[in-house]
Amino acid sequence: MVATATPLLRRATAFAGGVALTLGALLSVPTAAQASTDYGPAAWVPASTSNYTNASRESDYNINYVVIHTVQGSYTSAINWFQNPAAQVSAHYVVSKGGAVTQMVREADVAWHAGNWTYNTQSIGIEHEGYVEQDGWYTEAMYQASAAIVRSVTSKYGIPRDRAHIIGHSEVPGATHTDPGNRWNWSYFMQLVNGTTPPPSWTSTVDNTTSGRFTASANWGTSTYSSQKYGADYRYANPQAVSDAAWYKFNIPATASYRVEVWYPANTGYNATTPYIVAATGGNQTVVVNQQGRGGVWVNLGTFSLAGGDYNAVGVSRWSGGAGYVIADAVKLTRV
Repeated sequence: MVATATPLLRRATAFAGGVALTLGALLSVPTAAQASTDYGPAAWVPASTSNYTNASRESDYNINYVVIHTVQGSYTSAINWFQNPAAQVSAHYVVSKGGAVTQMVREADVAWHAGNWTYNTQSIGIEHEGYVEQDGWYTEAMYQASAAIVRSVTSKYGIPRDRAHIIGHSEVPGATHTDPGNRWNWSYFMQLVNGTTPPPSWTSTVDNTTSGRFTASANWGTSTYSSQKYGADYRYANPQAVSDAAWYKFNIPATASYRVEVWYPANTGYNATTPYIVAATGGNQTVVVNQQGRGGVWVNLGTFSLAGGDYNAVGVSRWSGGAGYVIADAVKLTRV
């Protein structure tokens, strides 16, 4: 049991970098875990006593926050790592892609998860299986299971169900981690936590070859050069200080918040300051993207308020101060 007045405050760098998957493989998860006494649906698999601080919350510390994490690994690897005395890191709960929940530190005790001692003492930490930079990990089952934990602890400790008190690891003061990342749907998750009805799901993708949905002048060429392209080909143009954007037209179902993602092939000879234009309700907003990297994946430009209707919603502008081709390939909108 750790009883020092200056316990380790940071999550282990090795764990964040994926080394935990190797070290964790040295241990095994019990095949028949006990039930949690704090939260009925969870199994109880205790973390090593070297990885948390024994406490009597809320007598010695008030619990004011819930901190959402991403493992950067599998459900099993997180459980194994928290059992390893060398980890010097833990969380109260671990949630799998399939919605399974394991508790590893009692809520009354202080888990070492936030990278900030004050927040450690005042929070419940929840780890989620998966990787920040990969799609497909944050499933409906995971959201539902995690939201149920949050409803339980917020009711128990009087924590307000808002984004000032339910936060990501990246939002902890002094944090160096980025989890849960921009693939975590905070809007939907908070609706589950608060029991409100989520908006109808909607997503739409427009490629440069989508009939009637993409327009560009003759200044935009067509290429099949890169294997990172979305679909059959993509468009390119020389940068120039002119209003000559390539536009993507969407039939947007209602005025609401939408996540805007873009796909392009990357090349060191492409433009490092490519302007994407989003026709938001408050006026056009420009997001500059470095098309020399992150190619062949969906790149999140952010969440924007878009009006309902059928119109040119996202454009790729040639008006860049950088050198190299600007690329127009595909755009995806998702209601959040």
